[in-house]
Amino acid sequence: MKRLLEFIFIGLLFWGCTNKKTELVILGTVHQPVQNFTPDSLYNILVKIKPDLILYEVDSSFFTKEFNFKKTWESNENISTVKYMNNFNVDVRPYGFTGRNEYRIRIGSRPTDSKAFKFLDSLYRNNQLSALDKRIYQNFLEANDTLNSFAYLGAKAFNNPKTDKAAEIRQKYHYKELLSIMSKYPIFSDTYHVKNDGDSISYYEGYKRASEFWDLRNHTMSKNILHFIREYHGKKIIVLNGYFHRYYLNSLIKPKEEELNFTIKEFYEY
Repeated sequence: MKRLLEFIFIGLLFWGCTNKKTELVILGTVHQPVQNFTPDSLYNILVKIKPDLILYEVDSSFFTKEFNFKKTWESNENISTVKYMNNFNVDVRPYGFTGRNEYRIRIGSRPTDSKAFKFLDSLYRNNQLSALDKRIYQNFLEANDTLNSFAYLGAKAFNNPKTDKAAEIRQKYHYKELLSIMSKYPIFSDTYHVKNDGDSISYYEGYKRASEFWDLRNHTMSKNILHFIREYHGKKIIVLNGYFHRYYLNSLIKPKEEELNFTIKEFYEY
């Protein structure tokens, strides 16, 4: 009987360990120090959560084979993560789109997207947009100002559903509504940027590719995050991401909670 109870106890203990839910924190950040959010702010959040894994918004080229940073730089995430790695036992892994800057240059979305945006802004400033398009552009500017204002209010201000919705609205205007305006004015299709390879791309097409890349990048990051959720089952994972991404990552990852036995938590729940 005693032996049987021991087997039952061990079985329950094993069952509890294997069925422990993974905890995931999708932590929106501001990359550079600002009022109310600094490397110390982020470090204190990490200490409070005590993650087993930190997912960092870069690709593997930033890490050695042992997953140490090849170099350090003056960002909130890098300073706080390196400090945490020096003081606690934690794994750090990249989850970003591989070679994103080089990829954008290669497909012609960069710097064509910024050129197209500046050109659209000049049309707006010179009152050369239709009344409807002018109103859409003004809505974008208001959405942009609203979202950026949260950056100075502390981490809780840009880690909540209200800010996520503001980010979704801002990004919809930026990548969908502004592209729709450009489609109405032939000058965006008739003005070109010459790429490094000698090929040319229109301002409209470059901005369109930037819009498509926004979706591709977030889908890629979400896919990588889900990979680590499977690999670090039952652990605490924190995903560092610029807070403009948070709404998109949540929308793709949250539907998988039940299937992969994890729960998404906010940092202030700890």
